Amino acid sequence: MRGVSMSLRDRFAPFCPEKCLLMPGYYLQGDKFKIYNENRFKITLPNQGGSQNMSKNVKKSISAILSVMLVVLLAACGSNKNNASSPPAQSSEPPASSASAKPSESASPEAEPITYSLQIHYSTDDEKAPADWAIAELKKLYPNVTFEITPQLNDNGEALKARIATGDLPDFFNIQPQHFDSAIQTGSILDLTSAWEASDSKTKMTQNAIDTQLKYTDGKIWAIPYNGAGIDPLYYNKKVFQDNGVKIPTNYPELLEAVKAFKAKGIVTIPIFAKEAWPIGAFFDMFAMRAHPKGMLALSNGEIKASDPAMADAIGKMAELIKAGIFQKGATSADYDTARAMFHQGKTAMLINGEWDIGEMVKDFGADIGNIDFMDVYPTTDAGKEDMNKDYRPGAAEMGGIAVSAKVKNPELAGQIAIALTEKIAQGNFVKAGRIDSTFSVEGLTSEIEMPEMTKKLLANKPSYKVEGTVEHSLPNKKFATGFGELLQKLVAGESAADFIKEVDKLQAETKQ
Repeated sequence: MRGVSMSLRDRFAPFCPEKCLLMPGYYLQGDKFKIYNENRFKITLPNQGGSQNMSKNVKKSISAILSVMLVVLLAACGSNKNNASSPPAQSSEPPASSASAKPSESASPEAEPITYSLQIHYSTDDEKAPADWAIAELKKLYPNVTFEITPQLNDNGEALKARIATGDLPDFFNIQPQHFDSAIQTGSILDLTSAWEASDSKTKMTQNAIDTQLKYTDGKIWAIPYNGAGIDPLYYNKKVFQDNGVKIPTNYPELLEAVKAFKAKGIVTIPIFAKEAWPIGAFFDMFAMRAHPKGMLALSNGEIKASDPAMADAIGKMAELIKAGIFQKGATSADYDTARAMFHQGKTAMLINGEWDIGEMVKDFGADIGNIDFMDVYPTTDAGKEDMNKDYRPGAAEMGGIAVSAKVKNPELAGQIAIALTEKIAQGNFVKAGRIDSTFSVEGLTSEIEMPEMTKKLLANKPSYKVEGTVEHSLPNKKFATGFGELLQKLVAGESAADFIKEVDKLQAETKQ
């Protein structure tokens, strides 16, 4: 067929510069046959100064050629029929509907347009730019695919939890660790295991991500992670300390004095978005990991009790700081954007957030970015004990990432798109935001963001960091995690250390696995 189409291309070039129908069901485009879905015979001539009628001689020539063409086609069809029992020649281009199809082969300009809903982090510039880059790159692989984006709420996953319960999910969405059990049990999400095994992307994921973030406890793949292991730094604004004559703390007594000094001047030390439990968990582990390297994970696992002397001392320090006014009023109702903006606008002294925030800080502080740094050692121990477990950091390599609704159109195609999209988002975070926590290789890519000094510092220090805990919503004991998150919010709201310790011990006993 390929040889026939090329000869026809040569013969019909004067009349078919782009595309024309040859016979019922087929047309010629370029040098290839295409299937046409209308049972009509028509030929389009080039327009040279208006409509032209084909001459009788031309028509006769074409008719003769078409007659020969028809004979060839019928002969080819008969040959195929006669050889139906013979094994077909192996194709290097698998069907687009196959989960094993490579992205570049899964779509073509003639593929039917399809629109998917997508819910991801898409609120700030450092979230939008990587996502937009990723979707543009994906469009090169799947030109027929369009996304309708909805920003994911920073509400500790409550909205998504409700949508999982009702089955009303976006086609593609960012799932968090606390959602896996309910999503799997209700059959709400697509099993991506076979799609992953058939994908070339598996050779591009970092080994650490494969080992720690990819497969759920049931051994299956339900989401593709794009953020790798990271820590939760304690950022601080040198200028705010200097302008108010407050010493940058290196231990707990100095931190307590700083909180009191800022409070007297009407300045919030740390704005916290305690509407979500995870930043409180990071604050908790900055103290708790001095008592046990696993922090709250050790509580979840039953390796230590809240009432044990070392842990009780750490909790007592937290409660004392909260009472002294380390957080803003109404902290438990503050969302991510509100609390974060207070620090980014230079109104507060410190901030607890992920390392992903560095790129946006560079943008917001501009020429003053040199005033922003993060603590080399958390100032959470007594004087003289600063080196105790100093390298243990809150943070984690979390499960989660892009998941797919079980109700998605064309699930096999959607599985491949989910993998390709996740890879592009991970790489987009590097290219457009300068992040260094991609779960996929960024070899051959260049970041458009000059590496900030804080990022260079992170790269230099990471070999010495130890992350043995996890974030609050990733605690493996889900019943403990849910109750502990609520207790953390009560602590921020002013609950005493004694009551908090008693309730955590009770929760630990009730949820023991």
